[in-house]
Amino acid sequence: MQKVRKQSKKRKQSLQTKEDKRLSTHWIVLFGLVLPFFLVSPRLNGQSQTDEQKDSAVNENLIQIGEIEVQAFRYAQKLKETPGAIAIIPAIQLQQIPAQQIDFAVNQVAGVYMQSGSLNTNRLTIRGIGGRSPYASNKVRAYFEDIPLTNGTGETSLEDLDQSLIDKIEIIKGPASGFYGSGLGGTLLFRADQIHRSSVSVDGSLSSYNRQNYRANIRLKQNDWQHAFYLDKLDADGYRENNQTQRTNLSYIGRYNTDTHQFNLLLIQTDLKAFIPSSIDWDTYQSTPRKAASSWAAIRGYEDYQKQMAGFSVQSEWGNNLSSRISLFTNQKNSDELRPFNRLTEDDNYAGIRAIIEKSWGSEPNKLTASIGNESFWERYDWETFDTNNPQIQLSENEEKRRYFNLFTQFNFRSPKLRLSAGLNLNQTNYRYRDLFLQDGDQSADHRFDPIISPRIAGSYSLSSNIAIYSSLGHGFSPPSLEESLMPDGQRNTNIKPETGWNIEFGSRGNLGRSLYYDFSVYYMEIRNLLVARRTDEDAYMGVNAGQTQHPGIELDLTYKWLNRASLQSSLRFSGNYSPYKFKDFTDDEQDYSGNDLTGSPRSRVNVVWESRIKQNLEFLLQYQYTDEIPLRDDNSIYADAFQLLNVTTNYRKRWNQLELICSASVFNLTDSQYASMVLINAGSFGNQPPRYYYPGMPRNFAFRIGLQYRL
Repeated sequence: MQKVRKQSKKRKQSLQTKEDKRLSTHWIVLFGLVLPFFLVSPRLNGQSQTDEQKDSAVNENLIQIGEIEVQAFRYAQKLKETPGAIAIIPAIQLQQIPAQQIDFAVNQVAGVYMQSGSLNTNRLTIRGIGGRSPYASNKVRAYFEDIPLTNGTGETSLEDLDQSLIDKIEIIKGPASGFYGSGLGGTLLFRADQIHRSSVSVDGSLSSYNRQNYRANIRLKQNDWQHAFYLDKLDADGYRENNQTQRTNLSYIGRYNTDTHQFNLLLIQTDLKAFIPSSIDWDTYQSTPRKAASSWAAIRGYEDYQKQMAGFSVQSEWGNNLSSRISLFTNQKNSDELRPFNRLTEDDNYAGIRAIIEKSWGSEPNKLTASIGNESFWERYDWETFDTNNPQIQLSENEEKRRYFNLFTQFNFRSPKLRLSAGLNLNQTNYRYRDLFLQDGDQSADHRFDPIISPRIAGSYSLSSNIAIYSSLGHGFSPPSLEESLMPDGQRNTNIKPETGWNIEFGSRGNLGRSLYYDFSVYYMEIRNLLVARRTDEDAYMGVNAGQTQHPGIELDLTYKWLNRASLQSSLRFSGNYSPYKFKDFTDDEQDYSGNDLTGSPRSRVNVVWESRIKQNLEFLLQYQYTDEIPLRDDNSIYADAFQLLNVTTNYRKRWNQLELICSASVFNLTDSQYASMVLINAGSFGNQPPRYYYPGMPRNFAFRIGLQYRL
């Protein structure tokens, strides 16, 4: 439950020692449970084997995760040999659990944590970066192919994506890639659905609290052409009051290949209306968690928007080891949000271009590749606010233009055992704000940040054919939003600076023995000029640079296939991180919080998935998730409780020639734990009301799915 901590420094140290012992015990117990699975050696038909048979079995049973090709640093290379912290989420992990949003799969990655307050309210953090953002994912960048999903202020919305569009997700942890802006937290790269043959599929799921999700896809492939059409419709009453959601996605992916060029077109239309229950205080969270915040329930607050995204790219091979990729993209969003303090209407649109040229020298296995590229981004954001009860009364009218320019270059060298990478990113960001509602004075302002140079150097070395080690050093940054760069009176804050940080990391990947794949990393990142959103009113913030944070951490991913027979396959996936993030030098509003735990970040998280298949028809998944307690205030006086979740899923597949049937059933939160699926950091108290920190997670709930696919 909620933990209130008010004690002397000595008492805090004593509790911290106990807490460290508790966490150590927790990890020892978990490894004790997991280790026996790694020690079990699969036997073929229960018979002894010759040395030749053993060698053959080893090759057949080796986990091939490390052989997966990734393009996170632009060049296709094996995950095992990649010089950087990369995680892969394949399409099967996105599709094997019915009626779940993308956060379910993302939370199975060590060091990544996506909180979900409702279907339209999420916060994604990587290694603690972005955990202090009030209501959205910030300081973490995302791209669908080469199309940015991140707007000009650094906010990213992932919850709208139709998971049918996704072939896999590559997650870059930390500021590791100038190709995608050198974001402090990292980058998510969504790879589009690969169309291997023509097919038609329909899919429907029904879940607790009247949640219904229907999908229909048509994929067509003929010679050099590929077309795919996707429909995704979601309707849900929601677990809480004022929690109804309606969302429709229409999407298209098209490809055309010639001998030297590949043309790609992506179109996505999203229409959403979602009511907002908002966060609640401790007493309500304990006694009546289904209630919405009273102020939001009274007006039936909601957000209603339509969003269109389009991208076109051309990948070209010019001969003589010279290639290029040019991408054009645009995004438009019109939204209406009814809130207790005002009604907000928004018109947001952005467009941009990415262009990359690459040149290679030599040939495999020794090859040098150089590239240079640019991403230019222009956004216009217009918004107005009106009185909540009388939309005829206008309160503000604003126009904001956001622009940034990224110039990046990278050099890669590959040999049979050694891979080296060096890159540089130059960023220039500026905002132009115009106040068009002059009854309360003109608050127009411009802000241009100094250019930021972010270098990166990394290398990996193969100790054997199965094991590689790597290390990297990289710089990242996160510029303030225009709102953070303004004073409460609307004047420009010329002293505000971007957050910047250096990340150093060492790691190793590979196969141990027959069937165990591991990915281990240890890192340290230090953030300077920490941006703090200081609340000045119920709907008003100002940004200040308040100090430094330190982010040390250890991450471990394990995949063990302990049975690999034709009739029965069984594997275990483990991911966990220990990350005691701290304020190193942090003073906010004359209060010194140096040495305290970093707000919004759990110290440790663990995810274990046991997966078994019988004759490729019947699949059983058991997922365990542990999330440590989370500090809710900078003074560490209040913590949200640690929690554990247990989920069970059964999938059944049956094929008749070209027709395939898929049936699924799941029980989520099997133990009916009470937990906060999302928390609000440093929540304020207005009108003598207690602070509202908590978004209640769903109790035990169920989901069923049935799908049909016909291969043409």
